[in-house]
Amino acid sequence: MPNSILDPLDYEIVRELQEDGRRAFREVARNLSVPEATVRTRVKRLQDQGILQILAFTNPSKLGQAKLALFFVSVAPQDHDRVVDTLGRWSEVSYLSTTLGSADVCVQVLCRDDESLWALQQKVRSLPGVEEVRVMQEVKVHKIRFTIPTVQSTEE
Repeated sequence: MPNSILDPLDYEIVRELQEDGRRAFREVARNLSVPEATVRTRVKRLQDQGILQILAFTNPSKLGQAKLALFFVSVAPQDHDRVVDTLGRWSEVSYLSTTLGSADVCVQVLCRDDESLWALQQKVRSLPGVEEVRVMQEVKVHKIRFTIPTVQSTEE
């Protein structure tokens, strides 16, 4: 099986953990009618391949004065990889993606207040190769979830 291809059992294991990332492997195994060792081995493989990461999300609206924002960054083509690498190492960055459209990079940041958000915007603008930064402050997050796509059955 190629490293990045999931089989139906992998999908089901991931779905179980998306419902509750703290769910015991024993419970996942019971729900899927497979041995616990199978679940443990597959989760480790998915983690090692970078397909699965289990983590805790915070609700930014419950953090007092915290500011959540999206930066849409236009970058000179020759500087793209370096800018992405730099932004990916910043603790304020919670999400980072290369995009198509009016910006080259989308960056979600979480800052403690307006002043730190302003300072971070200026820091991004000063990176060599950054041509433009547009900022959109997020007022309230209504949903954040990366749900694994449904597998189409080959028997249909």
